[in-house]
Amino acid sequence: MKKTAILTIFVALLGFSASSQDLIVTTKGDSLNCKITKFKSDFIYFTMMQEGKILNTLIKTDEVVAYKKNYFAFSDIPLDKTRNLFNDYPKLRIGALGGWSYLTAPISKNVPDDFEKYIKELKSGYHFGGNFTYFPANYFGFGLLYTNFRTSNQIDDIYIVNNETGEVRTGKLRDDVTVQYFGPVLALRANLPDSRVSMHLKSSIGYIGYKNEAIVIDEFMLKSATVGLYSDMGVDIPIDRNLSLGIYMSFTIGFITKYDYTDGTESRRITLEAEDYENISRIDLSVGLSWNR
Repeated sequence: MKKTAILTIFVALLGFSASSQDLIVTTKGDSLNCKITKFKSDFIYFTMMQEGKILNTLIKTDEVVAYKKNYFAFSDIPLDKTRNLFNDYPKLRIGALGGWSYLTAPISKNVPDDFEKYIKELKSGYHFGGNFTYFPANYFGFGLLYTNFRTSNQIDDIYIVNNETGEVRTGKLRDDVTVQYFGPVLALRANLPDSRVSMHLKSSIGYIGYKNEAIVIDEFMLKSATVGLYSDMGVDIPIDRNLSLGIYMSFTIGFITKYDYTDGTESRRITLEAEDYENISRIDLSVGLSWNR
């Protein structure tokens, strides 16, 4: 029995596989011809034939030496009996992410040619954030989401001419933009067939806070707030029992209709005409980690 178990483990670890049924090798030297239906931190759930009957059961992970998906070429378990009868998915998901961002709005035709490159460079930035989701059902959940987008750019030695007095002033041009999003989220998820890799979709309506610490010769600040839309899609790839590596793409949509302006001596509200609304919509490409339990 020991020699058989050692040989079975060796073959399983080499990755030789067929197509239909799975193998579990236990610490007692038993080789189980079965269909694995779920992995959890402490247990492996599986279906097998025992004395001519279908048995849905589980085994502690510390009692398993090795396992191999699709090890056996043929299965004597009916397909409809191998479907997972347990809860496949964890209830809680806490994630953190970050990556590259790009503002999708086209450059305004009112921007002078000399500053088009400056505005184009300002469209790219980075983001980071986090989310918490509770799943009362396998495929549906709800929670909270936060993201923080940052971009900045600067040009030294610009000059401004006062058309009335002819005075010429020199200095720097700088934009340091922060856009924060916070809101409730609805989530959908599903595992890929015969895999622990999961697909995620999320959508949200929430609060967008905008701030630009700017310099045009003199320093000033623009602040605003609006309602925005958020959606994302991505995939979580398990790297540990409760930890997954994620790759995501998301969209945030928002428009600024007014600013609160302050320069240290003056504060005022600037209301924009409809054709001048600032489009702060963007696309994010992210990588992240999530903890699932």
